[in-house]
Amino acid sequence: MKTQVFALSVALTWLFVPQATMAQAQGTEDADSAKAALRFQRAVELYREGSYEGALAEFSKAYQIRPSYLVLYNIAQTQYALHDFVGAYKSLMQYMAEGGGEIPADRRAQVDEMTVKLVGRIAHVQISTNVTGADIRVDNVSVGTSPLPGPVPVNVGTRKVSASKAGSPEAVRVLTVAGNESVNVDLQIDVPTVTSARLAPSAASSSASLSAKTPVQTAPSRSGLIVSLSTTAALAVGTGVFGYLALGAQKNLNDQVKTYPNTKSNIENARTKSKNYGYVTDALGSATLISGGVALYFAISHSGDSPTPKSGKTNKSIVVAPTLGGMVLEGSF
Repeated sequence: MKTQVFALSVALTWLFVPQATMAQAQGTEDADSAKAALRFQRAVELYREGSYEGALAEFSKAYQIRPSYLVLYNIAQTQYALHDFVGAYKSLMQYMAEGGGEIPADRRAQVDEMTVKLVGRIAHVQISTNVTGADIRVDNVSVGTSPLPGPVPVNVGTRKVSASKAGSPEAVRVLTVAGNESVNVDLQIDVPTVTSARLAPSAASSSASLSAKTPVQTAPSRSGLIVSLSTTAALAVGTGVFGYLALGAQKNLNDQVKTYPNTKSNIENARTKSKNYGYVTDALGSATLISGGVALYFAISHSGDSPTPKSGKTNKSIVVAPTLGGMVLEGSF
């Protein structure tokens, strides 16, 4: 494979050299050709030295400055050397599409041979989630938002698949896939339920507006007090649980940072989990305060209520009155 890359690189270098020579006499277009040729030559040197990541960066920059389908073949072979089989396959398909009839028969045969190898080293993962709009990532690289239109091609080996949405903990799966394998992955994201707490203030404001329009003011029903107290208690428990999880996640993050040797992926995962638990704890804490305020409102509203006598009669005062026979008490209890 290296022989093919070197032979192609030399051919492309000679292709760019005349354009670079003419750059001094012509405009911006030829100046870009000179820059692209310099990038290309640098990429060839890096590839020969075994610095494949640097070579890929220079090849890609040369193509960006002055797009030529010929460079795509070198990009594909460099990606192959980096074991990025999915990237190499995509670059070869783009090379064939842009080159069209200009690609000679022997080069087409080389592309077909390389494509067969690549297909055998690519798997497909169908990723689904329980929420829409979640960011789907493979090896920490975003591949779209849920729901995805179809399976995601991935390189063979161990892959990390994750889904995340603001305000919820990240769902992660690590799986090992082989060539031509199709795998289904279902990622369940824990979504906190704080709907009742958000509805309570609006319900209270609606009751207040209705009372303002009604000439006779009536105290709220006791069912509102019971519901608000229950909601406040449930939210307080949820706040405590997620607060405990947030403290544990923060401790884990500190441990990951202090651990050596360690990987950036482990530290970023611990940091993301700590942030997510912190967000949920803050949200539940705010909802608890709001629900507690509503409960206090209902409690104050009922504190001035006075029970109505079942008979409907009003009590009379007791009076001492003189009579011919002595003194009598008049009134009712």
